[in-house]
Amino acid sequence: MRYTRLVIAAGVGTLLLTGCAEGAPEGADAGARGGASAAREVVTEADIVLPVSAYFFTPEQQALVDTAHSTLASDCMKRFGFDWPATKAEPVEVVSRRYGVVSEKVAAEHGYHMIPMAVGDEHADGAVPGGAKLPPEAYMVYGAKGGKAGSGGNYRGKDVPVGGCVGEAGRKLGLEKVQNPKKGKIGLLSIDFSSFEQAQKMPEFIKVQDVWVSCMKKAGYQHTAFLQPGEKYALQGDSASPQEKAVAKADVTCKQETKLNTVLLRLETRIQNAYIEQNAAGFAEIKKDQGAVIKSANKALAN
Repeated sequence: MRYTRLVIAAGVGTLLLTGCAEGAPEGADAGARGGASAAREVVTEADIVLPVSAYFFTPEQQALVDTAHSTLASDCMKRFGFDWPATKAEPVEVVSRRYGVVSEKVAAEHGYHMIPMAVGDEHADGAVPGGAKLPPEAYMVYGAKGGKAGSGGNYRGKDVPVGGCVGEAGRKLGLEKVQNPKKGKIGLLSIDFSSFEQAQKMPEFIKVQDVWVSCMKKAGYQHTAFLQPGEKYALQGDSASPQEKAVAKADVTCKQETKLNTVLLRLETRIQNAYIEQNAAGFAEIKKDQGAVIKSANKALAN
């Protein structure tokens, strides 16, 4: 099951969550001093790395935690007489669409459509690994489907953990700490979204976006904001049409010429660095809790 890995994709012009970070600075200048991360030149989607990214699990860490969680849940199920196999999760790399389409390769192959991603963890939807058939009671004990997952209960004389075996496994790993979006009284998820919105309101970005608009107009496309092409095409059909790919290629060319993505990343980096500096104790607590989860995961897999 996937717990803390959050992918922020603005590929269709809207973020998955909204809200302003508590105490976040209103302008990028506030973050100009002593930042923890420096913005890089954005050439491909992989270059979009923001300061708060360091406070989420990496794909490799997430895979480790997922595997440990599956193993602990499987061990719990065996106590109740159910053969629920553990699964090994593999790192999942996701191409960021935070700034829409960035690279020529992605534009040419996928346009504004999301790149298909294989989901390797069958537990994510409550399915039994390997297609095994189990009685309805098994799902109640597991905590994925059926029964009241948060109420515990009893099965054949044995107390079912609150939240089922899923809940027990999560508590053994300490996931309730890293899942808390307000850990350390800071808005980790909120600043990751609000910095995107704040940066777009700043004069430096508005200026470069105006140049991007002019560039797109010369290419024959009428758009007033850099995410508009994605809003128009991303949900049209199952794959990108030739017309969509042509627009995406022009979009990428104009972004490269204006350095729109680089400017946006630089502004967001300043905003996030300022917030991290202002809330240093909370962010240190997040890293400490993450380290504890990784330690617990390694211990679970070593047994």
